[in-house]
Amino acid sequence: MTHDTRGVETSRALDDGDILALVQSESRRLDRRIRRRDARELIAAAIGGLLIAPGMFRGPLLSRIGAAIVICGLVVIAVRLARARNIDSAASDASLSVVAALEAELRRVDAQIALLESVLWWYVAPVLAGAFMIVAGSLGASRITLAYGVAVMLLAWGIVALNARAARRVLHPRRAELRALLAQFDDVPLDPDA
Repeated sequence: MTHDTRGVETSRALDDGDILALVQSESRRLDRRIRRRDARELIAAAIGGLLIAPGMFRGPLLSRIGAAIVICGLVVIAVRLARARNIDSAASDASLSVVAALEAELRRVDAQIALLESVLWWYVAPVLAGAFMIVAGSLGASRITLAYGVAVMLLAWGIVALNARAARRVLHPRRAELRALLAQFDDVPLDPDA
């Protein structure tokens, strides 16, 4: 007997129906988590965009450029979330074979891992750099600007660390579980480096 991530005992050799049911159940659970996360992010992006957009048309040039960078960053966030969410969303399709469902779910999990582990470049950098430019353009070189810059760097570090932690604690174990299930099928070669 082995224990899965929830402490439930499972047999080493599950039959195809059990594996498919497990994959579909976990896929639906992951879908719910992703939908909730994406909804929060999109609502925050919409509110942030509404608050920042007027800054693109008034104020110092550096602040206007910063506002435009933030708006572009918010659009990138929405696009990246949608793309990652829609990768192989058919993993819960009951008509798929067990191997196809496992492979589809593995691709989805890998896409979410890549999303979380690259958050610095597509999420943090454009939004926080643009926000810093808005403040620097408005206040110039000052202690407040310096303090804001330090706060932005700490916030960036925190966001990156939280996303890496989520990938490590939730998604990497899920990927390992999917690979172990795939390994039960002799005709499925596993990439040892992935």
